[in-house]
Amino acid sequence: MSAATKRTLSTVSSTLLGLVFLLSSVVKAWDAESFADTLLQYGPHWMGAGAPVVIVIEAILGMMLLLRVRVRDCAIGSCVFLVSVSAVFAYGVLAKGITDCGCFGQLFPWMNGKPYLVFLRNTLLVGISIPAWFRLSGKECFGWPKMIVILLVTAAIAFISGLSMHRSYRLPKWSSVRTDSRSETMRKLQSVCPLSADSSYYVYLFSFTCPHCLNSFANVQQYGRLHVVDRVVYIAVSDEEAQARFERIYQPEDSIITISKQEMAQITGQLPVGLLIKGNTIERSEVSFILSPGIFIENETEK
Repeated sequence: MSAATKRTLSTVSSTLLGLVFLLSSVVKAWDAESFADTLLQYGPHWMGAGAPVVIVIEAILGMMLLLRVRVRDCAIGSCVFLVSVSAVFAYGVLAKGITDCGCFGQLFPWMNGKPYLVFLRNTLLVGISIPAWFRLSGKECFGWPKMIVILLVTAAIAFISGLSMHRSYRLPKWSSVRTDSRSETMRKLQSVCPLSADSSYYVYLFSFTCPHCLNSFANVQQYGRLHVVDRVVYIAVSDEEAQARFERIYQPEDSIITISKQEMAQITGQLPVGLLIKGNTIERSEVSFILSPGIFIENETEK
C-alpha cells in the first residue's frame, strides 16, 4: 500500500472517528444528568461522578482526531476506550439488566433496548479506527493554534456538562427518569393516582412482562406487610393478557393501576422504578432492582 493511500485512509478514518466522538460528547454534555443516572445503574453512587470525565475524554479524542494531532496515538487510545466501555456495558447487560448505554442520549432512540446494536456499532468504530494507525510519523504539527482550539472546545463542552450536572448533585435523581424535577414527577404521579400529603407511599412503576420487575415484586410487597408505608401503589404498563397471568401467579394484595406505554414513558425510561414518598416528597428511589425494606429497618434499629 502506497504512502499516499495510507495517508488518505488515515485522514478519512480519523475524521469519521473524530466526528463520532465529538458528537457523542456534545450530546451527553447537553444532558449529563441523564448520562450520570445511566452510570449509577452499574453500582456505587460515585459512578455518577464519572460522567463528566467520560464526556471530556471523548471531546479531547474527537478534537485531536479532527485536527490531526497525534492521530496514531489517538486511534489506539480510541480502540482501548471503545473496548473498555464495551466491556463495562457487557457487564451491565449481563449482571444488571441494563439495555441502554447512554452513549448518544436520546439521539438514536431506536437503539435503546437493543444491546446487540451497541456492540455492533462499537465493533464498527474499532474497525474504522484501524486505518488511522497508518498515519505516517513526522507529518504532524501540533502548534499553539491547534492546542488553543482543542482547549476552548473541550472547556466549552465541560462547562455545558457541569451546568446540566448541577441538578444531579443538588438534588440526586434516579436513573432514566425523564422529568426536570421531583416535584414535576410528583405532579405526574398525582394525575395518575392522587396521593395525600398526610400519608406515606411506596410507588412501584413496572411492567407485567419485565423479568426484573417480577423479580422485585415480592420485595415491594414487604413495604405493606411490614407497615413501612401507609400504602403501596402499583402502576403498570397496560397489558390485559399479561396482567391476567401476573395476577394468577403473584396474587397481588392491592389493586394495580394501569397506564399506557406512552404515559409511562413520560415518567420513566426504564422499569422497574420504586419511589418512597412521604409528605408529597420523594425521599428515596430505586431502579432496576428493589431492595427489601427490611434492610433499611435493620439499619435504623442498629443506629
